[in-house]
Amino acid sequence: LVGVYAIFIPMHSMGIVGMPRRYSQFYEIVNGKRQHIYEFLTSTDPLVTFVTVAAILTAIAQLLFFYNFFWSIFKGKKAGDNPWEATTLEWATPSPPPHDNFGGVAPTVYRGAYEYAVPGAIEDYVMQTNPDETGPNITPAGTTARIVQGNGNGHDGHR
Repeated sequence: LVGVYAIFIPMHSMGIVGMPRRYSQFYEIVNGKRQHIYEFLTSTDPLVTFVTVAAILTAIAQLLFFYNFFWSIFKGKKAGDNPWEATTLEWATPSPPPHDNFGGVAPTVYRGAYEYAVPGAIEDYVMQTNPDETGPNITPAGTTARIVQGNGNGHDGHR
């Protein structure tokens, strides 16, 4: 992100000064010296150098990304079925998922997607497909309507 800003903010400034995007040549050699073809662009020389260095450093930084990417694909540790310990239904399938997603059995969902923890549960997270182990009222979500009572100001009581 720093590389992108280091490249494109100075380029924007150079464009405001009047440097066009697509000139094939900005300099010419006269008597062995490099001279600007367009004199009004002489003030942009330090920015041109800065953008060039920033672009080279950004390209070099991408090499680290590509190394990490290919190392992870070929030699990295494989992720499990639910590496993030997410509670939502899409993480209830094995990885890679079978043809019909849930192995022929439609899952029963016992709580909403954003109910992350069950009070008194052993795990810090409990999947939507696991019934509550804490009480006798185990009702699959969707079989009965649940009413959430708010505090009267249009919010549901959460802060």
